[in-house]
Parts: sequence; C-alpha cells; structure tokens
Amino acid sequence: MNVFTRASASLSLVAIAAAAAAQTAQAQAPAATARVVYLEVAPADVNRAIAALKTYRQSTQKTAGVTSVAVLQQIGRPNLFAIEEHWSDAASLQAHLASADVRRLRDDLQSALLAPIDHRPLAPVAVQPSTRVASDQAIYVLTHADAGAGREMVPGMLQEIAAAARRENGNVLFDGTVQPNRTNHFTVMEVWNDQKAFEAHQAAEHTRKFRAAFAPLSGALYDERIYKALN
Repeated sequence: MNVFTRASASLSLVAIAAAAAAQTAQAQAPAATARVVYLEVAPADVNRAIAALKTYRQSTQKTAGVTSVAVLQQIGRPNLFAIEEHWSDAASLQAHLASADVRRLRDDLQSALLAPIDHRPLAPVAVQPSTRVASDQAIYVLTHADAGAGREMVPGMLQEIAAAARRENGNVLFDGTVQPNRTNHFTVMEVWNDQKAFEAHQAAEHTRKFRAAFAPLSGALYDERIYKALN
C-alpha cells in the first residue's frame, strides 16, 4: 500500500468514526417536546401576520397535549416573529406538526414571507415547568447557541445557569434545550417580568460566568433575540 492509499484509508476511517459518533449522539438525544418557529414577513404584511398568528395561537391552545404556546414579535424589528411551544410529550408535538392548524398558518403567510419558515424542534436539557405568570410588560428571550468542540459540556452549563436564573427576581421561565437532529445546536428560552429584571439578569455574576465559559466552545455568534408577546 502506498502513502496516498494509506492516507486515504485513514481519512475514510476517521470519517466513518465521526459519522458513527454523530449517529450515536443523535440516538441518545431525547425526543423533542418543544419547538421554536422563526418567521420573517414583509414590513407591509405585519398586520396580516399578527392576525394569522393570533388565530394560530387560539386554535393551538385547544390542542391535546399543548402546555403553552406564545406568539412573539421581535422588539425593534416588528416584521420578525417567533412561536414558542411546549408540549407534554413528543407524540403530541408530532401530531400537531401534521395538523390543519400548522398547514393553515403556512398557507396564510406564504406570500408574505421574506424567507422560509425556520422550524426548530427542541428537546429538554435544563427544563423545569413554571407556574409563574408573565406580566403584560414581560420580555421574552430566545437565544440560539451553536457549540463546537466541547459541546458535551454545554448541558451541564445550561443546568447551572438555569438554576441560578430561576432564583432571580422577576424570572418567569428559563429553559435550556437542544435540537435532537443537530446536537450541537442549543436554544435558551427565557421570560422576564419586565425590562429591568432582564437587564439585572444580564449583569448578574452567574450570567457573566456562563458567557465566559461558553465563549471558547461557541461555533457561531451567540444569537440572542428579544421579543414581546402579542396580546
């Protein structure tokens, strides 16, 4: 066997091992029981989108297995929306994805979309049901965090920051999740009673510690988006 052949064989073995590791990680990931949907519509179609999203929320709230559904509008960018859903089990979420409600929302907004709807199924990493009720001034935060090398450390880090954040004044919800189909992609879901509570969390020592620890693991920009709920 010449050098080129040996090198090719070695690379093939590495690729096979990497693929096997990825499949194992995906198999070990829990099933999705939540999802976030990101939508971008033309500025002229904002009111149309709001009406469609409110209709979707109203019908989805009646669906078996749903525990919460929020429709959100990004602060400062009113043509960007998000849907945040939590479900009692994976089967209920999967049934909903095939429902008429999901199809109707997609059809109603199809001509208004600036980009394809971005649907992200999410499995629990640091999730704790909350009975706290958000105020009318509540701030909703969705953060996409992409980890590279060392991603196996992230669940523990999320559990630590979630436990600390839930003890803060003004916290309504703080959950850490992972995409089952892309196990290095994490989503942090937060709800704070008002802007003051959110800003206090941003400056808290445990938040600074988490951000400093995550930064070396990050594979992309720490994508934090701030929303208000559509009433």
